Amino acid sequence: MPEAVSGWRGSQMALRMQRRVVRKNTGELREETTYALTSLQASARQLYALWRGHWEVENRLHHKRDTVLGEDASRSRKGAVGLMYLRDVILSLLHLKKWPVLRSVRKFSANPYPLLKLIRGL
Repeated sequence: MPEAVSGWRGSQMALRMQRRVVRKNTGELREETTYALTSLQASARQLYALWRGHWEVENRLHHKRDTVLGEDASRSRKGAVGLMYLRDVILSLLHLKKWPVLRSVRKFSANPYPLLKLIRGL
């Protein structure tokens, strides 16, 4: 699909993915269709791998930010992007230090000074 048709600069192809999704907690089965535009010239198999890989990374990051750091429960709207980046930095530093994420965050909740030292690089 050329950009003249799609209206998106550089688009070469439109993708449609149809899949069946099973909800783990209820066993409910539903069909879902999603769409994407790309400028890549690749096979269907390569595009599928890229599409799935993107969401795997996104889901893994969001899951930790939400379950450990309570991102979805946050009521902050102003500065939300800055807080998201700060959460990502904290998670990255904990991974680099090979510290257990949940246990470390609980310790930082009680005493934030070690977290501040970690962020400052001391």
